[in-house]
Amino acid sequence: MQACDPPKSASQAGRLTKKIWKPGLALFALLAIAPSMYSQKFYETEPINYYDSEAVDKIAAYFSDAENLEDWERSDSNGYLEPFLEAFDIPAASQTLVFSKTSLQASRIRPQNPRAIYFNEEIYVGWVPGTKVLEISAPSPETGTNFYTVEMNSVPPKLIRETHNCLQCHGGSFTRDVPGHLVRSVYPDLSGQPIFKAGTRVVDQTTPLSERWGGWLVSDTEAAHKGNALYRETSDGAAFNSYFSSADVPSRGYPSLGSDIVSHLILNHQAQLHTLLADLTIATRRAFHDQHVMDALLKREEPISDSTKRRIKHASDKVLKYMFFADEADLPKVDLSQSEMAAEFQERGPKDSKGRSLYQLRMNRRMFRYPFSYIVYTDTFNDLPREALDYLWPEIERILDPATRPEGYSHISRRDKIAIKEILLETHPSAKRYWK
Repeated sequence: MQACDPPKSASQAGRLTKKIWKPGLALFALLAIAPSMYSQKFYETEPINYYDSEAVDKIAAYFSDAENLEDWERSDSNGYLEPFLEAFDIPAASQTLVFSKTSLQASRIRPQNPRAIYFNEEIYVGWVPGTKVLEISAPSPETGTNFYTVEMNSVPPKLIRETHNCLQCHGGSFTRDVPGHLVRSVYPDLSGQPIFKAGTRVVDQTTPLSERWGGWLVSDTEAAHKGNALYRETSDGAAFNSYFSSADVPSRGYPSLGSDIVSHLILNHQAQLHTLLADLTIATRRAFHDQHVMDALLKREEPISDSTKRRIKHASDKVLKYMFFADEADLPKVDLSQSEMAAEFQERGPKDSKGRSLYQLRMNRRMFRYPFSYIVYTDTFNDLPREALDYLWPEIERILDPATRPEGYSHISRRDKIAIKEILLETHPSAKRYWK
């Protein structure tokens, strides 16, 4: 991390070069002020090389084998959407509907023709009725997140890796300047176009419900939120115009009904967590790349420098705070018996000998019965760089010590700490290995 702002001009860069030019630091100076660094994102350069690197993720691996696609059948109503959901074990009940014009397919999205998003623990799919593509995102241990479209006009379906188009929104300040996921709340007009001067907000599990889901449909809930509302532009922002609901949306091939609040809440949790994990992946890889440059310059051999450790710790601590639901927004009680997503989701995860699971929902004041994220079971987490995992697992054990109250984790009760640790020890191989 830099301790000062970068030079604002070439002449200033030259003065800075002269000022810090010392034996042993010359290469560092050149690296620090290289002009290309000002115009490029960190993930565009070494060692990530986002645009030129080979795609490494579950989507690329699946589509690389033609035999996987032999049984896919295209329907007239939604193309290859349902075969895709089945192939990647994505529940149709995860369906959330967004009618704001905030995607690659903005021209086709409107309140009566919303975009549907489906997801499992790692893969996200976007589909708009009447379009010939699926929008896909998946985590990658090399690049953080990869984005794709699946063309549905061809037989078999054609996978295309997307870079620049998707990263306009999914690779900037909204996603911590790494390729990541993004859920936003906006003020949509009657056509679904966001009224940007009224404001926009990135949504995650810490966002109060009253500020969530502007531009989204949310079915059957009495909770106060910004969903289902249309606005009209005013001189200083936006004013409420009218409500409509998922019941007003024609079927048009959606494989599920409505836009379940439980799906929304789970999506808000894991989308931001995947971005934090992408940030940790890239931060760790970059830290070691920078260390290797310095090791070569200083002719030293160091397994992991203090600077590299600090950078890994900084990114890891953000992940841990989020996984333990620090600062989670207070939730009203949600009737889980009315949610198909709730029933399916709670059956997905491993259970310990007492029948407990990190997938158990609570949806009353907080989302989960046990406040530690089920994402710990995913390849996204388990394929993190080893040095990051070597920090995370001992830290998880430290936080779960029932005899202590670490700063930032006072919201976790002694009982929950004991339960979470017992669940992990029975259901996660890494917990058994690290917590001997």
